[in-house]
Amino acid sequence: MGRLLLMLVLASALGGSFYTLSQSGALSASAEAHSADQMDVLAREIAEAGQSVGLHHMVEPDRLVDPTSGGVDPSEDYEGGQFHIRYRPGASETEASLTVTGRYGGAVHTVQTAYELDPVDAPGPLWLDVPYATSSSAGSVAISGTPTDHPVHLDRRRHEELDLEDFLPWAEVASAAGEIATEGGSALRVPSNGAWIDASGETGLLEDLNVEDATGLYEAIAGAAMVHADPDDRVLSGGRTISGNARWGRGNDGTAVTLVDGDLTVTRNGRLRGHGALAVNGGLVVERGGRLEWDGIVVVRSEDDVLPVTLDGRVTVTGMMAVAHDAFPPGGHLDVSVYRSPTMASPRGDLAGQVSPWRGRTDPRTGQRYPFHQHTHAFDVKPESAPRGDHVFFLPRAGTNHDAEAQFAGLLSSLGDRRVQIEIGNTQNHGFSTVHLRVNGADGTGGALETTVRRGFGDFAQAGRPTTTRPFRASDLSELDLDVRSLRSLRRSFDTDGGCSVPWPTCIGNDFNRRDAMSVRLLDADTGQRLYEASLYWHMNDFEEEAHEEEEEAWREQIRDGDAFGARLSFDGDVSLTFDLSEVLELSDKLGFDGPEVDVVSEASSHVTPAETAGGTVAVCHKPDNNALDKTIGMGSLEAHLNHGDYVGRCAPDEARPEPEAERDRQIRICLLGVPITIDALELDLYLALGAVEGACTAACGGGSGSGGGGSGGCG
Repeated sequence: MGRLLLMLVLASALGGSFYTLSQSGALSASAEAHSADQMDVLAREIAEAGQSVGLHHMVEPDRLVDPTSGGVDPSEDYEGGQFHIRYRPGASETEASLTVTGRYGGAVHTVQTAYELDPVDAPGPLWLDVPYATSSSAGSVAISGTPTDHPVHLDRRRHEELDLEDFLPWAEVASAAGEIATEGGSALRVPSNGAWIDASGETGLLEDLNVEDATGLYEAIAGAAMVHADPDDRVLSGGRTISGNARWGRGNDGTAVTLVDGDLTVTRNGRLRGHGALAVNGGLVVERGGRLEWDGIVVVRSEDDVLPVTLDGRVTVTGMMAVAHDAFPPGGHLDVSVYRSPTMASPRGDLAGQVSPWRGRTDPRTGQRYPFHQHTHAFDVKPESAPRGDHVFFLPRAGTNHDAEAQFAGLLSSLGDRRVQIEIGNTQNHGFSTVHLRVNGADGTGGALETTVRRGFGDFAQAGRPTTTRPFRASDLSELDLDVRSLRSLRRSFDTDGGCSVPWPTCIGNDFNRRDAMSVRLLDADTGQRLYEASLYWHMNDFEEEAHEEEEEAWREQIRDGDAFGARLSFDGDVSLTFDLSEVLELSDKLGFDGPEVDVVSEASSHVTPAETAGGTVAVCHKPDNNALDKTIGMGSLEAHLNHGDYVGRCAPDEARPEPEAERDRQIRICLLGVPITIDALELDLYLALGAVEGACTAACGGGSGSGGGGSGGCG
């Protein structure tokens, strides 16, 4: 009995031992397979990493370049493996391809990608976005673009919008600008109406700047200066006169922005140097003997009837200069309609029980009461200098209180610590408005924030919603006001236009419920519900239309009679305006410009697993003398083959692939250490591994016919 038990136990032990050994073998095989899979994955990831590195160093603003000529090692160790980059130029400077091979263990992954660059562009050394201009040029003027010949650009859209052709012919404007361009040896380019079109017929010249006109560029700079994200950003109110030495911005870093909210004058003894973006909301005058030296973007803008740009001193702008003249004829005024309701779910508001203080009656057409809590026609006091615009104070500030019209403070005080947000809606009709906001304790703003509607709330904006603030307590909001700078850039609502089934002011701008009117909203931060909305729009009653037409005609008559109007350009000094795209692109992040875009034209990949290289060989496309043939080589010479243009895998169909000669007894020429020698074809891989290069030695390699030479390898 004991013996039988012993044998059973032994059999059990042996069986267990056998099972354990069998399991061990299976686990070992599984581990090897898993390791091979890891090698495959890592080889792919390394190839992709090399592709990213190569692409990053290959892209310049206007061309593609060899990344290995800019500090990238063509063969670089990476995460225990290695990637190899091979660059091939295309038919033009904006076309190229990369072949990137990633190696890890015995796995090899190759990616071949052809790219085409969509470069960033900008108007050029001088961009005139004006309705009318006169000019003089008596000094030394040099206006120059790039090798692509960026000219002086003149936009005619404002001229046609104001209907000036009858008494201020466009040909005269173009002729004056042409004289400036010719003086500096630069061409003049005039786009056709409605779209910016260059001489080649291509559209979208302003697309990369993400603006529609020069005023939009001014707004981008002004908004960035108001946000003041950088200690070197500045807003200078009331204009500036430079009579000594001044420097704005930072040395070699051209990302600082400066807004001069008024005229900028550099006197005969003054010198202003700067780097970055400069926006002038007024005239720019550099007197004789004065100096202006700026690297970056300069934009001069004004709403006055006359905009002087007087460059009679020594002026050097490297980057781009723009002149934006927003001279609007008079007419119209700002209207504000206010809606408040704790249950308001749409711009229309809650009609139930809503009675406006100014008209407590039921609409005879709809049978409903107006939803307004307040409406103000010709808001506050129509400004004498119309259409400068109006400043709406939703909360009292600096002795100004519009609460009787805005109806905001009472609602806000009733909300206590409720979480709310401010939102600016329908910003496409922005009126070039600026917003001032103060939220006590707001991170990133120091409590106070001044910005433009087009730019949004910057660091205080909710993620993905630039014109909506982050949530805050209602009790922490202490200031909110909006300054409309251009009434004609608001949504218009003239009673004579008609087109709505219900009467104004329910219908604004021929659109029911004010969907197009710029709005200032107060939202419940937790539900998104609208608690308050004020709509701002450019309005005119039918009885005002005739008076407006008379007023505008008088304005035009003054111009016909010779009253000053338009941009007055004087280039009577030593003036140099040079287009430099790199200076413009330094400001891309801050001003919201696009960067260069790279399109993938074609992409192909090949992969070799560890099992396929287990024999110590790998198939490559071998390219002696720029021809191509499929070839099997030793793994030890792979790097040498990659270095002279071979790549792993079969040759692409579009490459010439002559029939390979018989290797035995075939002699080939190589260059080793600068010395040309002839070897048997079968020995090629061995010599390539030593650094040799197929073909004749070149002078750059220190070689020559039969001569010894220095250098490392074959200089290949």
